[in-house]
Amino acid sequence: MNGQINTADYSLITQERAQKLDLVTHLIANSTQSLVVCGPKGIGKTMLIKLLLERKNDAWQYSALQGSPDLSFENILEQIADAVKTGKSGQQPPSLDRFLAQLESQGDKLVLIIDDAGQLVPGLITALIDYAAANPALRITFALTPDEVYIKTRSDRIIDDCYFVEIPLLSEKQCGDFLQQLSAKSWIRLPVNTLSDSIIESVYRETQGIPERIIAQIPSLAITKKRDKALWLLIAAVVALVSIALGVQWLSSSGYLQHD
Repeated sequence: MNGQINTADYSLITQERAQKLDLVTHLIANSTQSLVVCGPKGIGKTMLIKLLLERKNDAWQYSALQGSPDLSFENILEQIADAVKTGKSGQQPPSLDRFLAQLESQGDKLVLIIDDAGQLVPGLITALIDYAAANPALRITFALTPDEVYIKTRSDRIIDDCYFVEIPLLSEKQCGDFLQQLSAKSWIRLPVNTLSDSIIESVYRETQGIPERIIAQIPSLAITKKRDKALWLLIAAVVALVSIALGVQWLSSSGYLQHD
């Protein structure tokens, strides 16, 4: 079941989350301050990055990287340079610094997005933010959990100077709406009438409004539904058998059943 569920289709489902995406876009366009998209694991940071790339400004250059301990400052700059193309020629700029200076003179941006930035080695975030400060056309967005922010501030205190965009948890009502959306998918096989108020309350309590955790509850909800159905069938069968037995006993005692 989990392999079939594409969390990217469902994670950004509220007005508050859409507003966060608008805020990130606005800050990239109007502030040289580096950004941190922050929230617990499974909250939808990767989804926000995906949507940011989908709605990208055609005048901006983009480079999206996955955080890894193997990344170095030089390696990241190389990957940015590889992702940058000038016009339709497909040729790389003579140097990244020169290209960034050209973008700045044109009022354009080069947007570097690093997902799972908690995986970066100590000091690398500092080096990247310092590089961006020297090249105002470069705008950097890091995706981090609160725990990763706490750890990173020990080695990269400059992260405190970033603008933080917190992705909100879903409310209990939004959790219910989310489950309703999921139940509408044919491959989920979860009847809508499964989602009682008590079930939604229980899921919300277990998941704390984190979409990835809510999705993970779907298999157990489906199993619970099947068990409930089997239990009611068993109860109905027992009731029927007891009724038949009592009926036979009553008929016997009333003389309606005679033996040869």
